[in-house]
Amino acid sequence: MILRVFAIFATIFVAVSSKKVEQVHLSLSGKQDEMMVTWLTQDPLPNVTPYVAFGVTKDALRLTAKGNSTGWADQGKKKVMRYTHRATMNSLVPGQVYYYQVGSSQAMSDVFHFRQPDQSLPLRAAIFGDLSIYKGQQSIDQLIAARKNNQFDLIIHIGDLAYDLHDNDGDNGDDYMNAIQDFAAYVPYMVFAGNHEVDSNFNQIVNRFTMPKNGVYDNNLFWSFDYGFVHFIALNSEYYAEEMSKETQLQYKWLENDLAGNSKKWTIVMFHRPWYCSSKKKKGCHDDQDILSRDGLKDKFPGLEELLNKYKVDLILYGHKHTYERMWPIFNAQPFKSQDPGHIKNAPAPVYILTGGAGCHSHEDPSDHIIQDFSVKALGEYGYTFLTVYNSTHLSTDYVDTSETSGEFLDPFVLEKD
Repeated sequence: MILRVFAIFATIFVAVSSKKVEQVHLSLSGKQDEMMVTWLTQDPLPNVTPYVAFGVTKDALRLTAKGNSTGWADQGKKKVMRYTHRATMNSLVPGQVYYYQVGSSQAMSDVFHFRQPDQSLPLRAAIFGDLSIYKGQQSIDQLIAARKNNQFDLIIHIGDLAYDLHDNDGDNGDDYMNAIQDFAAYVPYMVFAGNHEVDSNFNQIVNRFTMPKNGVYDNNLFWSFDYGFVHFIALNSEYYAEEMSKETQLQYKWLENDLAGNSKKWTIVMFHRPWYCSSKKKKGCHDDQDILSRDGLKDKFPGLEELLNKYKVDLILYGHKHTYERMWPIFNAQPFKSQDPGHIKNAPAPVYILTGGAGCHSHEDPSDHIIQDFSVKALGEYGYTFLTVYNSTHLSTDYVDTSETSGEFLDPFVLEKD
């Protein structure tokens, strides 16, 4: 009898825990009065509607928004099924703090909160690439501490997540997403693919996240959105590295239209693979897979550098190399130097920042590199780039050392324009 009761209890426990809500994270849709939320369960929710309940006080989550569910198989040998649920909170008031809870009648999450972005205020964003669940814990801890101290409004991860999301039949991705929930459930967490997300046609990026729609594929691989004075653009450099000609051409056409329709004062472009940086090689970063997106190849792979320069992009950030380096404004491999490398006004070309040092399986120290002529500052500490956009004429970046949760700033820089 005791064994039977235990067996029944165990069965109930497994059933409930398998429907447990996990991996809750926010993202921006591109609309100022919306916030998207995504979460995951290990089992399906048959005949049950996922939803988000939200409100302006923790004890009165009176508003609801229905969600939708997607079942998808991991690319490992076991083909483990997971279930991603998505909902959008709308009619939100800028600057208002909202409390929310996600799930279904089967199980609900804890109550989280966020402040709906007030785009009339300066924007504060953490930007980084190449963050591992195992080697990047110090950066994760610092980001959580900074979130708790209300130090930023937005987080952007520019490729290479978890190392890798699909490892161990996707369990590694689960561990990573649960580890970052303490910042990603409170601040919008925007992502796109690096080379470590290419596997099985970007399966993990497509199915674990919810990014702004681009009207081409709407699969999280490239997107853009406005925030205050800034137009952000995320591109998929892996289309080039994987020689996906059709996709590169469609992305290029989308990008050209997106840039032509952009009216924001600042334009910031991000992708994973670097175009310019120092390395152990005499020419610096010059791998064919990396610079194909920059230079292009005939009609099959349209190069992007000339287009970005034509539309006067202000700042370009990327990762892939596991270190930090800020560069002068560059076009066609030529740096445009001025009197003060820490304060540049009316840059004639984009300023470049390599920010791939958040922490992964390998780390690069610039002391081993041949520093290039276009380089301004190279740092080997683990960390991320901290961006502040003050207004239509001034923005700044800095590099946050994550060896301690206090986060020392190591590379203050101001970009100014008329």
